[in-house]
Amino acid sequence: MAYVTSETGTSYKHLLGGSEVETLTKNVTLASGQTVKAGTLLSVVDGKYSATAKAGEAVAIASEDYDGSKADTVVTVYIRGRFNRNAIVVADGDTVEAHEEELRKGGIYLTTEKED
Repeated sequence: MAYVTSETGTSYKHLLGGSEVETLTKNVTLASGQTVKAGTLLSVVDGKYSATAKAGEAVAIASEDYDGSKADTVVTVYIRGRFNRNAIVVADGDTVEAHEEELRKGGIYLTTEKED
């Protein structure tokens, strides 16, 4: 695990929402058959991470864009920190608000950053 204090390599310029909560990352296995964008909420299914479809399942945020379409892929995810809710990516028909309480319980806090 690694501590991150700045955003490098992410597709979203404003994914990190502040330094009030120390940011923590973890390397995990993204299940094959999917691609995810930086900021995508992820859940764990059978020990592998995948894009979250339902409230109550989100445990991490993808730190960068990843292509796991052909095989399981080791990726880096955020498991703690403060993030900009406007940069969070959820499945079609889902909302960030539906996941906010479960994320907070895991140490992921959402904030709203003003647009430049």
